[in-house]
Formats: sequence, structure tokens, C-alpha cells
Amino acid sequence: MIKVKLYFRNEVLWRFRVAGHSGYAEAGADIVCSAVSLLVFNTVNSITEFTTEMISVDEIDQEQGIVDCHFQHRRQGQANKECTLLLKSMLLGLYSIEGMYGEYIKIQTINNE
Repeated sequence: MIKVKLYFRNEVLWRFRVAGHSGYAEAGADIVCSAVSLLVFNTVNSITEFTTEMISVDEIDQEQGIVDCHFQHRRQGQANKECTLLLKSMLLGLYSIEGMYGEYIKIQTINNE
């Protein structure tokens, strides 16, 4: 199962951690893992390319399916508008996947962390 943890402080997403594999299908044919990976990596790349937001990639482990990123300025309440929009888009996609394939992905929200 893919486990997504979303960390918010004062309603601002400042960290996300994705871990695990869905188990929907074999590696290379797993549409759930592919969709989540595409959303997450495209979001990270878009934030880096199109915004001034400082992003820290704390861990990437392809074998274990881990991507852990945080945004120090967002944690301190300094939310960049463009970054906020890109993160909202990622969340929309992740929640859509969870709605369709909920037995393979679980999203947990952690507030005021």
C-alpha cells in the first residue's frame, strides 16, 4: 500500500511523504504506483522550475517507494502562491486516485505539526 502523509501548519502544506508500493499489479504494470509517482515527481519538478519556492528533498528511495520533501519557508507561514497552486493540483490528483483505488493508497493529514 502507498501511504501519503501530508503535514500542515496553519492550513499551509509544508511537507509531504510518500512511501510504499500499491501492490495493484506487478512492477512496470502498476497504474496506481505510476500515477502517484508521476504526480509527485512532476509537482517537485514544476515547483523547482516555475517557482522561487525553496524545496528540500529529504529522501528518495525508489526500491521502497519513498519521496519525502519539505518546504521550510512554508512551514514558517511564507507560502508562495505558485507553489500553493501546484501542491493543490498534486493533492487533487492524489485524492482522486485514493477515491478510485482506496485499497491501494491511503492519505493521512497531519495538522499543526
